[in-house]
Amino acid sequence: MNSKDRIELFLKYQNQNMSFEDISKELEIKPATLRRSLNKSGYKSEKGIYVKSFDESQLSFDSADNTKKSSKSKLKTNDAKEKTKNKETIKTKEKVNKKKSTMPKKDKKININQDDIDKLCEVYDWYIEVKDNKIFRPKKVSNKKDIILDNEEISDLKSVNIRVDKQTWEDFDRLCSNSSYNKKEILTQALKDFMKAYKNLL
Repeated sequence: MNSKDRIELFLKYQNQNMSFEDISKELEIKPATLRRSLNKSGYKSEKGIYVKSFDESQLSFDSADNTKKSSKSKLKTNDAKEKTKNKETIKTKEKVNKKKSTMPKKDKKININQDDIDKLCEVYDWYIEVKDNKIFRPKKVSNKKDIILDNEEISDLKSVNIRVDKQTWEDFDRLCSNSSYNKKEILTQALKDFMKAYKNLL
């Protein structure tokens, strides 16, 4: 009879309220030997009755395994969080580098030495000499919509005091303001055109 069968018989007799000594006699085994085999199998006496006890070492191992698993899962989550943080920091750095690259470059300073300054002064002196020459004056670009004058230069002037209709003068004033010529030149040309139209009265 092996120890497992012996323990099963022991538990059977124990449930029948047999005493420990009577069970040992029935099993033909010494009480000390029976007690030792029960202890090895994880049974402990509680108020004279042997009950299967939990293996504390196994329980501790299981709890340790659970804590290890939880710590591993925590480490994994922490590693994942750190990886995402690192990715975010890399993205932000790339954005900053892009912004820096797209920033317009500052204009470089031009170094001018004394020879360059002397040449600029010579050019300026030449301009002062020739700026009043008619050849270098810009030609007037005549606007097609502007008034056409027979003679732009009036040498002999005559000042007169005349009275004109108010509305007519305001229109004339507005016309002169939209032209490139002054009032005396436009008025002179207007009188010339009027007299050409009525030259039979001259």
